[in-house]
Amino acid sequence: MTTVLLQQTGGAVNTIAQIIGVAAVAVSCVIFLGRKRRTILISKFTADVLWFLHYFLIGAYSGAALNVLALGRESVFYNKEKKWASHRFWLFLFLILTIASCLMTWEGPISLLPMIGSCSAVVSFWCTKPIHIRLMAIPAQVLWLIYGIVHFSLPGFICNTMALVTIGIGLWQDVRESKRENVNDKK
Repeated sequence: MTTVLLQQTGGAVNTIAQIIGVAAVAVSCVIFLGRKRRTILISKFTADVLWFLHYFLIGAYSGAALNVLALGRESVFYNKEKKWASHRFWLFLFLILTIASCLMTWEGPISLLPMIGSCSAVVSFWCTKPIHIRLMAIPAQVLWLIYGIVHFSLPGFICNTMALVTIGIGLWQDVRESKRENVNDKK
């Protein structure tokens, strides 16, 4: 359906999709710089709304579906401190739903990229420590980067490249902070 819209509107929908994608990139650039888990999850939720719209409008339905699923995931994981959201059931449920979503929106073997990337993201955002979130997010970003390239999503390419850079910066800050704490502990 969206592909038909793209053809009939002479690219107007594609232009809107790319503008939304740029907004998603802007929000996504700060996700992995967050120092607290809740900040990371709020930024991720906002970015996922925008990515859903972007991928839906360019006809990349596996990507769109996985971003809708991510909205539910972030909503539950944000509340992980509460008893109802802390059970491992949620981790496995979102892994199963991620795989099912890709199978329902199957575009061919290319759908394996966002599926595996999103499974990595599920595990990543389940983690409690920001350093673990960042480390587990690396494979997710690489696979979504490739998916964006295949679908000619310039915002997807830029975002995932920037996410990898900000993950690196965040990990560097984690290491620096850890060294500072070790020095203070020895005094």
